[in-house]
Amino acid sequence: MGGQIGLVDALVGLGLCASKNEARRLIAQGGARVDGEVAGEDATIAVASEVRISAGKKKHGLLTA
Repeated sequence: MGGQIGLVDALVGLGLCASKNEARRLIAQGGARVDGEVAGEDATIAVASEVRISAGKKKHGLLTA
């Protein structure tokens, strides 16, 4: 049983970005990925099982339902 979360909130919640403003900048520069795919700021993530979130090349987090 999963839910939905916005990409900006996911990046901040996982500690990959210090603020929502930093997360928005990262997304605008194309550095945010959801399961390996570049995502836009308005992306809503449906968490049904495990979803990998990446901020740049070295920061990664995992959302679980």
